[in-house]
Amino acid sequence: MNEQAISLLQQILEQQQKQTALLETIASQNLALIEALAEDQGLNPEQQPMSYLSGAPVHGGR
Repeated sequence: MNEQAISLLQQILEQQQKQTALLETIASQNLALIEALAEDQGLNPEQQPMSYLSGAPVHGGR
């Protein structure tokens, strides 16, 4: 493999590593948001929600 191809592969790897780090940050923030929303509704993690995030009631959930 020539040096130009190796350099391009290294650049691709670096960009993929940056992308992975950003995706991990997004996932972590989404989890924190979900937990905050659940906490705001006063839900026990084992309790079935009574409404969707939109506020619409859950029908037949029990």
